[in-house]
Amino acid sequence: MAAVLAHPSLYEHTGGEPPTVAELERRYAIQVRGASADGRETWINAIVELDGAPIGYVQATIAEGGREAEVAWVIGRAWQGRGHARSAAALLVDGLAQRGVRTLVAHVRPGHVASERIATSLGMAPTDAVLDGEVRWQGNLPG
Repeated sequence: MAAVLAHPSLYEHTGGEPPTVAELERRYAIQVRGASADGRETWINAIVELDGAPIGYVQATIAEGGREAEVAWVIGRAWQGRGHARSAAALLVDGLAQRGVRTLVAHVRPGHVASERIATSLGMAPTDAVLDGEVRWQGNLPG
């Protein structure tokens, strides 16, 4: 995953820089717990693969009560523009709906057209709320 996430352009809209192998190991060691230390959040983290090789990830944080989830997606630069993020995010959202999640949230930096399109395809629309320069997108899932 360090190689997948290495291209600096991936951080153009979100800030930060490519993670090292050690940083990813620390991050993944926490994420595999599947929940926050206080148990108020459930975490879903999945590596997106193409032909058995990693090309990115999708993730969801399900809030306490299980009715709302914040989602995110990242696909490595070499695999962008082919619908992989949209497909993986849609599969993630389908799974969330099956778990009883009814409100979907994402935070997207204004002007990040690809992520805006994915959020729209997932049934979300921008709100007036802005957090750390990112617009809160929100939508309802059937049920």
